[in-house]
Amino acid sequence: MFDQLIILGLLTLMVGLFVWGRWRYDAVSLGILALFVLLGYIEPDKAFSGFSHPAVITVALVLLISKGLEKSGFISILGRKLQTFANSEIQFLISITFIAALLSSFMNNIGAMAMLLPITLGICQKMNWNASKFLIPLSFASILGGMNTKIGTPPNIIISEFRNESSDQDFAFFDFSLAGLPVSILGILFISLIGWKFIKLRSNNSENNPLIELDDYLVEMVITENSNLIDRRAKDFRDELDTDTALMGQINEEGKKIEIHGNQKLFEGQILIMKINPDSVADIQQEFGLDIDSENDLTSIENLGGIEAIIVPKSRLIGRKYQYFKRLIGGELSLIGLWRRGLKFRFRLSNEIFKVGDVLLIANRGEKRNISDKLELAGLMPLWQREFDIIRSPNKVLLAFFLFFSCLALVIFNYVSIVIAFLICVIAFVSSKLLTGESVYRHIDWPVVILLAAMIPIGNTLVNYGITDSFSGYLASLSSVLDYVWMLVIIMVITMFLSDIINNAATAVIMAPLAISLAEKIGQPIEPFLMTVAIGASCAFLSPIGHQCNTLVMAPGNYKFGDYWKVGLPLEILIVIISIPLIIIFWS
Repeated sequence: MFDQLIILGLLTLMVGLFVWGRWRYDAVSLGILALFVLLGYIEPDKAFSGFSHPAVITVALVLLISKGLEKSGFISILGRKLQTFANSEIQFLISITFIAALLSSFMNNIGAMAMLLPITLGICQKMNWNASKFLIPLSFASILGGMNTKIGTPPNIIISEFRNESSDQDFAFFDFSLAGLPVSILGILFISLIGWKFIKLRSNNSENNPLIELDDYLVEMVITENSNLIDRRAKDFRDELDTDTALMGQINEEGKKIEIHGNQKLFEGQILIMKINPDSVADIQQEFGLDIDSENDLTSIENLGGIEAIIVPKSRLIGRKYQYFKRLIGGELSLIGLWRRGLKFRFRLSNEIFKVGDVLLIANRGEKRNISDKLELAGLMPLWQREFDIIRSPNKVLLAFFLFFSCLALVIFNYVSIVIAFLICVIAFVSSKLLTGESVYRHIDWPVVILLAAMIPIGNTLVNYGITDSFSGYLASLSSVLDYVWMLVIIMVITMFLSDIINNAATAVIMAPLAISLAEKIGQPIEPFLMTVAIGASCAFLSPIGHQCNTLVMAPGNYKFGDYWKVGLPLEILIVIISIPLIIIFWS
């Protein structure tokens, strides 16, 4: 009993650290794994057994295949095709969400989301539509699509391996579609026709451009010797600024951001913090004699290309400062401004720590065709345009999909295991130059892989020390007063709750053994319970932190925390109502 309490304490600590978000979840999982080993709950030679687990290897290969499909030039062709569906907002919303779900069925849902986000923003900008109407539905559709197939999302791969270990029988590729496909279709219809109405549509002040634009970047500007602001009061400067520009503060000698009072006189060399629209930077420079701060290696942004790029969840910039940005992709690219919800900074931009969802305003002094690889290396995704992407031959697209579906056929017809088939696919992608050998390691989402590899031995510990048996025993005792159907509902609701606050793969690793143990105790087949966990783990709709797709759209959609649960809560209730009967029909 004492050991169980210690293990539960460590598990609670891990979940708490996941929710807190101060440290990356892969680092947290490795740290907790180390504690399990030090306390003797996991044998040292079993600590890294997760790295050889088929589920972990499969997830890594799926990430590479998704990147290969993206690199084929498919995104450019898809963007042109989607223009034909932009006749009305509802028509485009239904089209983009169904396409997102379809792509997510066969590739990583975050990859599908990253492909469609710039296309969606571009079409919204062209059609003068409010982007916030489309982005949460797009994110949710990408998540829903992952329910349809074995490879659509990491939880499905994990659940399949748990079934294989328990019964020596794997789930087939489309087994998840029996319940997942109806849930996806009805879920998408809900968010496209009804759910989006629960979102508060926020727009900027321009009536001619209802697209949500990030018009409140923080930019550091220095007063030059020729500036007409020298010896003038800050209040006078503020009075002359347009409504979309504001003087937010100044940088003191210690490099910290402090307030600037209205009667304070401005002086040469003073570094001002401006809230400004990117299009207005050059005009402000010329009118008032200001320059971009020299620490950012620029003195003027005239005649330079501008890029707005968001820091995605797997970015190497997370937790780093501007100096790391310069070492990683500097040279032709320089940071001008930074957008973050609330614009609350303590230090100057060069000393701020980058976070997921930050949007960087970057100046480009080089050729556009050289930018794509640099942004990808840093984990930055351009938001408003992708015109520097090299559009490959349509033959590359056909080749990529031929190779992918050929390897998929090997799995569907049970010729080889999914791991071997996808390994063949990745090798074929590299051989055909859809992926380069040196980029293979870069395209793997290592935090997800490490998290999974660390969670598997931790999950085994819950079984070995009887914790899952104890919890399942308690739930089984409820079967005397609750019907079998309610057992499935309880498992799904618990899984949904965990998935909304921690990584969905970690949720699947924790809940799958519990579901198997409960099924065995009440004399039911394990398949309905595993399918319940699979669907529940894919339902991270209540917050921007529940799933990386949700995090990705928060900044460009200008969303607030409450926007997610207003749509996500009725969606999750709908999923429970739809999926439980389907699971019982097909799997009981």
